[in-house]
Amino acid sequence: MYFPKSPKTFLFLLLWRLISVFVVQTAHVPDEYWQSLEVAHRLAFGYGYLTWEWTAKIRSYVYPFSISLLYRLLAVLSLDNVITLTLLPRLFQAVISAYADYRFYKWTKNKWMLYSLGINWYWYYCATRTLINSLETSCTVIALSMFPWRNSGIKDIKYLWIVGFLCTLRPTAAVVWVPLCIYHFSTSTQNKVSLTFRYSAVGVIYLSGSILLDSYCYKSFTLSAWEFFKLNVLQAVGDTYGKEHILWYIFSGLPVLLGLHCITFLAALPQILKHPKRFHREAVMLIVIGWTLGIYSLLSHKEFRFLLPLLPMFIYISTSYTVYVKIISRELLKKIFLSLLVITNVIPGLYFSIIHQRGSLDVMNILHADLSRENSTSTNVLFLTPCHATPLYSHLHINVPISFLTCEPNLKNSKDYIDEADQFFENPMLWIRNNYSNEENVLPTHVIMFNNVSSKVEEFLQNYRLLTKVFHTHFPQTNYGKYIMVYKRID
Repeated sequence: MYFPKSPKTFLFLLLWRLISVFVVQTAHVPDEYWQSLEVAHRLAFGYGYLTWEWTAKIRSYVYPFSISLLYRLLAVLSLDNVITLTLLPRLFQAVISAYADYRFYKWTKNKWMLYSLGINWYWYYCATRTLINSLETSCTVIALSMFPWRNSGIKDIKYLWIVGFLCTLRPTAAVVWVPLCIYHFSTSTQNKVSLTFRYSAVGVIYLSGSILLDSYCYKSFTLSAWEFFKLNVLQAVGDTYGKEHILWYIFSGLPVLLGLHCITFLAALPQILKHPKRFHREAVMLIVIGWTLGIYSLLSHKEFRFLLPLLPMFIYISTSYTVYVKIISRELLKKIFLSLLVITNVIPGLYFSIIHQRGSLDVMNILHADLSRENSTSTNVLFLTPCHATPLYSHLHINVPISFLTCEPNLKNSKDYIDEADQFFENPMLWIRNNYSNEENVLPTHVIMFNNVSSKVEEFLQNYRLLTKVFHTHFPQTNYGKYIMVYKRID
């Protein structure tokens, strides 16, 4: 990584991303905590909870291990409090995202493209989260800026080191990079034998490093990429967490990701297809996008964030054609387009960053404050929410017993399998009687649930008083509510 030659541009982009760390105050998906911060907290401090993915060894430890080093540094400096533990990893991600933005600008040499990427509401919403997809997207942008495109003047293969890291970080990154690597290999003027050796060397180094790190953290020989492939592709375990129709990415995913740029992207397609030599880079990117969307669409489990690594290529195609044919060269049309672009990104950006699903984090702040005043040896917490609806020890940093509803997939292929969360929501009071009627099971001192459940367990709540009621969202999903309720046992 070299130091930017235009510090003002880089510093502006860094400020833009650092501000977003404080603007984005909501939760997006459980993975931003449970596949990163929670794992890192357990590595660094020796206590915490690991989800079934880590028991099944399908996740690489590269990302959480990196965060755990930050945690250990904070511990050495006696700065390991909840604020720093939650803030530092996001600040670190903000720096990486800012550098990626800068590399995008250095690569494209186009302020309009940079503006389009920087203002994209969904990337702003995700860029500083501790999501592995956020790191993957940033590294993808950096690798694209180093890629030896035709007539780019780049002859080395430095980008391969980032691609190797990406595939170690997240095996599905290979889907995006396979066609690009084939393009590079077929168009390179370098000796093919030498190039093959260099590709192989990078692959062997990263594979060996991945096996060593995962085997060390899992405490047994582990090839996490293979375990990931077996469970998520061959056994389709991801379907447990939602299935969408095959065209979901086309009709739902891309409009959310691109917004107004859907129009300019569609406008660019005919010209790229008609003049592939003239729009050479765009044509290559279009192939990569089509290939990736095709593979992802065949998988039943789909999420918006899976498309993030494609965003820089979408922006490149959409804006390069717009600038080339000067669609918005007239001053009035340009002002209208810019106004619409700002409005369609700022409004959803602010709403989802500040309001939607903020209760998951707010309730942890309140719970941490109350637990800090209690004796941890006589305290235990019960979450009666959909599993992983909130972060856990990474946002409490207090070693107290915590129970919550689990939702492991049916890995043992048991007949008529129903996970614990579904059992609870099917009959909340029956689940409570089965788990807390025995005198050996001490009633939890704190109970957290959504408001849609509280009326169904009034008998159980007679032992509790309402400590606080926290707003969560205007549009609750199944088994969620508009508010999160925190109850405290009456002693």
